[in-house]
Amino acid sequence: MRLTAAALLSAVAVSAHPNPGDKLTKPPVHPNLDYLEAGLEKYLPETSYTLHEWNNGYIPEGCKKVVTGGVDSGTHFNPADIQTFDVKYADCGDPWVFCHHRNSNASIDTMARQFGKLPIQMRQWVRHVIDLPDKGRHAYEYDGTVTFFAAGENMMTVIAHETSHSLDLSGAYPDKSLSNSDRWWNEYDQDSHVPDPYSASNAIEDVAQNTVVAIHDSNVPGGYPSVEPNWSGIVHQLHLVEAEAREAGEGNSILIPGHNKQCTHRMPASKPVPINGSGKRRGAAPDVSLKSDVKVIDTSDRKQKHSGCTMTW
Repeated sequence: MRLTAAALLSAVAVSAHPNPGDKLTKPPVHPNLDYLEAGLEKYLPETSYTLHEWNNGYIPEGCKKVVTGGVDSGTHFNPADIQTFDVKYADCGDPWVFCHHRNSNASIDTMARQFGKLPIQMRQWVRHVIDLPDKGRHAYEYDGTVTFFAAGENMMTVIAHETSHSLDLSGAYPDKSLSNSDRWWNEYDQDSHVPDPYSASNAIEDVAQNTVVAIHDSNVPGGYPSVEPNWSGIVHQLHLVEAEAREAGEGNSILIPGHNKQCTHRMPASKPVPINGSGKRRGAAPDVSLKSDVKVIDTSDRKQKHSGCTMTW
């Protein structure tokens, strides 16, 4: 069958959508998402955990890359000031590897407690959690690693946001990635607003902020409408995220704690590398291989390694 030029143009028009990095033009429903923090803190349950610090002269390669400016050229820290911890949560057989600067604004327990409040089916899409000291609070996600500067308490919306980038860009949803799918843009086009001004940065940030809203909507009594009278302005975006979360969990929403009681997938830790060039006082490298029966998340073909996030709070 031969398609006419008109038919070809029509086919392109049906599937074409804006670049996910393009700025959006719809107005915000609310000035920020800070008003969702209390609900997330109250209604997302904590997950018990244990800590084990590495003390053998090694650091995960992914952490060393971040702290020495390999991801953001403006970041310069000494890897020797990084404390590396295995954080073992009760709902997964393998630990997460956290990289904590000894002069960080937050404690390792502050970071582990808050990260553990996210549902396991979200957490399993994170490779490393890094917290570093700074005068200003900002964060980004890179290839499954979430990094926070000047972290502290009351940042569940930020942790959820950065984790949401990995869900979107690393392939957690049926539409991979959601922010670059026709399905997303079809729903976005039906709405009058985006959640907040930062959502309008681009579709990648819009998906992440809508995911934060969806976590609130799915776990807090009364949902998002209980705190936002103008919630209908983003209803199509919100409901699509919730639908994708149910499909990703095969009927159990990945946004709701307890719908899946144990991890089913894991993004493996990066390989241990020496903190510095000296081999003195360095023992055997830690074994970071996954031991539990989970599907290994492979991001080698992830098209966009850096979410491009510039979130401040």
